Amino acid sequence: MPADSPFPRVSEQTALSLKGVRASVVRLPQVHNTVRQGLLTYAVTIAREKRVSAYVGEGRNRWAAAHVSDVARLYRLALEKNDAGAKYHAVAEEGVRMLDIAEAIGRGLKVPVKSIAAEEAPAHFGWLAMFASYDLMASSEKTRETLGWNPTGPGLIADLERIEVLNS
Repeated sequence: MPADSPFPRVSEQTALSLKGVRASVVRLPQVHNTVRQGLLTYAVTIAREKRVSAYVGEGRNRWAAAHVSDVARLYRLALEKNDAGAKYHAVAEEGVRMLDIAEAIGRGLKVPVKSIAAEEAPAHFGWLAMFASYDLMASSEKTRETLGWNPTGPGLIADLERIEVLNS
């Protein structure tokens, strides 16, 4: 999440304030594989139920993503480094456009893809609407330099095109 994120990081603040604990933080994007895709798992469910894969506005907002195997490797590297107070970003893809995500879901479910206005998002997405139009980009440049982490897993769109729920 960007530094000016509207979401408080209370769990991070709590962990890093504990006395006698060597805590570090791994910030997660949309962690995905062919079974789960973070918050996008719910977007797939909504598209299946409503028979349309929607995005807000022009779909230019982007979400950071990483494959679960890359995230697991990052956790191992962070534990090995054991740098108290460190903050790592588990980001393989800095920003995948919501339009591209909606199109991949639409192709997989064989449903139309459509833009909706921000005012329509709560009715369409339910609780997920609060995230649907956010630009949730992030960078892992410092994490890669510090830990020598190099993500190699498939990208979010590749996994969306192969997810089990779409192919069942």
